[in-house]
Amino acid sequence: MKKTEERKKNEIRPDMQVEFICPRCGTHLAWALPNMELNCPKCGNWVTNQNRKKPDLDLMLPTDDDQLTLF
Repeated sequence: MKKTEERKKNEIRPDMQVEFICPRCGTHLAWALPNMELNCPKCGNWVTNQNRKKPDLDLMLPTDDDQLTLF
């Protein structure tokens, strides 16, 4: 696989949800669109896509994923 293809595969797309984890206390907040800002209820830190703690395997979910209907 070419590096450009790899980069495209790992890029965060605006229509895909990502996991928000607080960089200050490590609390798992929610799966949300990358342009969201979430407030951590535990420490009060505002978490954005730029400062969120990224898990080792940064997954993305489409907004219409069946897994999300469980919640």
